[in-house]
Amino acid sequence: MHITLICADEDYWALGMRSISASLNEKGHQTRLVFTDGIVGPFDDHSLDHIVALSRGTHLIGISSMSRGSQRAKQIIAGLRTLGTKIVWGGMHPTLYPHDCLPAADIICRGEGEEFMAELAERLNQGLEFRDMLGGGYFEDGRIVLNEIRPLVEDLDKLPIVDFSFRDEFHIGRTRSNSPHPLKSNSSSILISGSRGCTGNCHYCSNAQLKLLYKEKGRYLRKMEGANLVAVAGKCLAQFPRAKYIFFTDEDFFSRTIEDIKIFSEDYAKDVDLSFQVLASPQRITSEKLELLVKSGLVRLDIGVESGSERIKREIFNRPVSNETIIKAAEIINRYPQLIVFYFIIIGNPYDARQDLLDTISLVSRLPAPFYLQAYNLVFIPGTILFEKALADGIISGISDSGYELDFLAGLDYKKHSWKNENLYLNSLLFLMAGRSTRLRIGLVPRFLIKILVHPRTIDINERFRLLSTVSIFAAKLALKARRSLSKALIKLISDPRSISNIKNRFYKATKKNVLN
Repeated sequence: MHITLICADEDYWALGMRSISASLNEKGHQTRLVFTDGIVGPFDDHSLDHIVALSRGTHLIGISSMSRGSQRAKQIIAGLRTLGTKIVWGGMHPTLYPHDCLPAADIICRGEGEEFMAELAERLNQGLEFRDMLGGGYFEDGRIVLNEIRPLVEDLDKLPIVDFSFRDEFHIGRTRSNSPHPLKSNSSSILISGSRGCTGNCHYCSNAQLKLLYKEKGRYLRKMEGANLVAVAGKCLAQFPRAKYIFFTDEDFFSRTIEDIKIFSEDYAKDVDLSFQVLASPQRITSEKLELLVKSGLVRLDIGVESGSERIKREIFNRPVSNETIIKAAEIINRYPQLIVFYFIIIGNPYDARQDLLDTISLVSRLPAPFYLQAYNLVFIPGTILFEKALADGIISGISDSGYELDFLAGLDYKKHSWKNENLYLNSLLFLMAGRSTRLRIGLVPRFLIKILVHPRTIDINERFRLLSTVSIFAAKLALKARRSLSKALIKLISDPRSISNIKNRFYKATKKNVLN
């Protein structure tokens, strides 16, 4: 069977869709991958016509989207209706918020899609009924029917490597043919997911709701064995001849056992030997694990801090990681000056009171420099526990004003949603603190000014007259764009990200020696 898979998000990696493609290929199906990463916002008629043309003659069409791409997915599905082909809509949005996706598609896929799509293709091939499939959902007689969820894929090591073949791949808005996309020939990085699930239960994240959805459907957190993950990395590297580093997108790489990390580190240094980046939770960072990973090529570490308010973390985010735990992890990380470390915080949260934001500013000020701070603009992701709470509390009225359409990485976007205007001054200050932190500054904010900037009188004045807040947000957005452009340019120029790490390490040692002398 010939199957067209379309990613409605602005994402050319789309690891979930590529994994489904690989599984379908393994079972003898032909897949065509269509990406819409070259287009920002809604599609124009020309782009939509191109998507329809690429899908013509196929036996099954699969659409994948997060919440942010859901309106684009609906636009694509409406355009494809003229073909008369069965359409299935999968991804995080149909999984968490299925009522927004039906009756747009013939059927939705809730949860993991590899086994679902294989069964759907087989049933269509044989002309069998398909709406009763596990994990499916459909619209019938004016009502939405959601079937029992399908059990989780137990063993990730048995799944084929995600589809990076590029043999029948199209990128709307970038290329008009199936010539190799720049991702193959020019990409400086490779994204690899070595696990599924998370140990956390954070209410702003999809994982907490997914755990409820998958209750008694298998072990939620699953990982590739360290040795197999290295083997996958080596095979992916062959597809990306210019790659300089790998980003392992596991929710928390440090949730692996010390034994598994030892195996991974030894094999990775020997067989791959490429710089890499991971995500981590503060409470699982240990000196022993970090030492092993740094020696094997770790150059960047991303840490979720989210808030400095113990109240917000406990009562709103359901992320009870104390500030002292975060500081302890930061002190361990600071022993490795060659590491580039990013700490993530969440801004634009209407549940933040003034003191909560002051607590976050205080925590950020305590983190040992140097580091980078990244501010995430809060989005009430439809279907998450925090979305449901905001709905019950009257902060939002539904999906339309949940902020689902916002790019949470693009900074504080407060104009479209009234609930983002609370404590605008302190949120703008935190956004201004994003970027590189040294002993003298945090982002664009000099450290010596922080006490003045958080003085009650300063806050009162700036909450009443918002000119400084709006100017700060504008400046922070310009700085964010500049950092992204500079980062891309540096990656292209340097031969190996470890060279920057080595320079940092030598500079640190020389500085420390001079101070001691």
